[in-house]
Amino acid sequence: MTNNIKSQFQDLIENYAADVEHNCKKHLQKDRVLIPLIASTVQGVTTVIPDQVTKILDAKIKPEVLLEMLFQLAPVIGTLKVEQALEQVQTVFDQRKIVLSSPQIESDLNYGEKVQENLYGSEIKSLLQDLPDDAGIFIPQALTEHFFNDFYKRQELDIRDRERYELLALITMNVDFQIKAHAHGSLKAGNSESELIWSTIQLLPYIGFPFVINSVQVIHQAAEQIKAKE
Repeated sequence: MTNNIKSQFQDLIENYAADVEHNCKKHLQKDRVLIPLIASTVQGVTTVIPDQVTKILDAKIKPEVLLEMLFQLAPVIGTLKVEQALEQVQTVFDQRKIVLSSPQIESDLNYGEKVQENLYGSEIKSLLQDLPDDAGIFIPQALTEHFFNDFYKRQELDIRDRERYELLALITMNVDFQIKAHAHGSLKAGNSESELIWSTIQLLPYIGFPFVINSVQVIHQAAEQIKAKE
């Protein structure tokens, strides 16, 4: 895009983006600067990441939290996009001469499996049980070991944050089944309906109205279903 075209577009969306930002300020705290990085990473848009990382660090969010959020996206969106994002993050960390602390690891090796059981039960195992040649055995086992046990034992993020960030990544990808499942999981992990809806609203400039409207309805339905069971 030439500078003129880009300038026209920025003028067009300025009020839209500012309106979303202003209203989300009322409801979000640290996520307000983290959510744009989730959207960029999930969509593979790396050019804006150094600026986003700078804003996160300027907001006094620990670099370890930023990294752990990106690490957690790997089992959701794959390793390649996360690696691309981390290359951009590294440039900012190097410029600021950031020294990272060692991660604190939960001693219970099955900690993630217990979290999975509490939030999701055996849903995936039942869903895939009819797959041929032991695929229905391997995928649930890999999910438990390499989604939950590998990541959830790292203590820089709590379960509530991990579930919320995963849900936002799934919403950005618009994967319906997983959005429904993780809306329930995020609520059971302690996120409120309002927190999840306003986090989703902040994605508006990055993913558009259709994905956001569909997803906030799913979150609301999940919250209503949980209330009905109480």
